[in-house]
Amino acid sequence: MILSCPAKTFLIGEYVALDGGPSLLLTTGPRFKLKVKAGGGDRHPWHASSPAGLLAARHPDEIAKWSFDFEDPFSGKGGLGASSAQFLLLYAFLNDWTTPLDLRALLTEYRACAWNGEGTPPSGADVVAQLTGGVTYYDGLKLEASRLEWPFAEIGFSLIRTGVKLATHEHLRQGTLAPHSTLRTIVLEARKAFDSADEMRLIEAVNACALVLRQSGLTAPATADLLDQMRDNHELFWAAKGCGAMGADIILAIHPRTRTEDVHLWAKGRGLDVVGTHDALTIGLEVLQEMNA
Repeated sequence: MILSCPAKTFLIGEYVALDGGPSLLLTTGPRFKLKVKAGGGDRHPWHASSPAGLLAARHPDEIAKWSFDFEDPFSGKGGLGASSAQFLLLYAFLNDWTTPLDLRALLTEYRACAWNGEGTPPSGADVVAQLTGGVTYYDGLKLEASRLEWPFAEIGFSLIRTGVKLATHEHLRQGTLAPHSTLRTIVLEARKAFDSADEMRLIEAVNACALVLRQSGLTAPATADLLDQMRDNHELFWAAKGCGAMGADIILAIHPRTRTEDVHLWAKGRGLDVVGTHDALTIGLEVLQEMNA
């Protein structure tokens, strides 16, 4: 059996989501895969203390029947949801993947495996997005997720890896001081941009979010430096922000669709990798191959 899910990146709302507020996430390819074969053995690709490892420990008898192989197209470089993908794919395998997974049950299990009770618990929005796919709008208080399309004809996005890794669980353990009310308003503005296909509204929301995060001390120094360089090249970069904890791993760049190749050359010239674009938006969890009889 082969199960697959996309990479994820917070477009906006990563800190708001921690309080159950709304967020928008991008899910892109290439995709993570979990290959499962009967016969048991010790082929378990997850770390014992990871969410997937702790989930496996909750189901030892079932896990013992199978061997598992996890394919990470990003070679473990982080920032795009490999850990949450491992959890989601294993959870789907252990549950009835032929019917829609219950969000409440999924998130209850995820938090039990991903949070040790210290600091701020993870939102689980990344797992929800990898389940849902596309541009995912998620409201954690209502436990509602919807898949949106990218409706903007003139602008696209590129996801640029900074080369800096930050352990999200360590960051959350320290607690956060994000101005949630201000950021929540910005997230809702971004959602309205999708509803109306208003490109300028999205650009303004992303730039406003980047400013608030920076003023709140929630932007890693390396990310801040790259954002400054992008701001100086405003004809190429119309908006940009760091994504996830401290914006450390990935920068979202909003730019003219016609300048996508120029953005990638800009990144390459600085030794940076582009790991996703608007053309790579993809579906959520899927079963690529059913279990052989």
